[in-house]
Amino acid sequence: MQDHTEQHLDKLAKKVMQSTSLEKPSLDFTANIMAKVEGITTSDITAYKPLISKRSWFVIAILVIGSLSYGMLGGLEGLGWFEKIDLSVISDNKITDAISGMTFSKTLIYAIGLCGLVFFIQIPMMKHYLDKRLEY
Repeated sequence: MQDHTEQHLDKLAKKVMQSTSLEKPSLDFTANIMAKVEGITTSDITAYKPLISKRSWFVIAILVIGSLSYGMLGGLEGLGWFEKIDLSVISDNKITDAISGMTFSKTLIYAIGLCGLVFFIQIPMMKHYLDKRLEY
């Protein structure tokens, strides 16, 4: 019974397909579509804007480097509040004691330094590559 129903539906579908004609698009269909596509503008909402601008990162870096160098050069020794802070925790702990007993060869130090340098060179290169790849 089900086979008979499928045959009937198949014949009906063929009859409907033969009775209808294919619609053809107008001659300027492609031109109209392209005009609409070119008319679409990208919104500013989707534009990427970093939370912290490059100028702000530069100012932050200058402040950090300046304060570290000021502290290392002895500029903070004369301040009374700085002398009250106990910084012996940084130098007197189990980790620094374990590391101070170790010796590293120059080759290992050069290898670690070179790997670090290559790592920080590859980050901007990979970012540039991925940004170019994701452009539309």
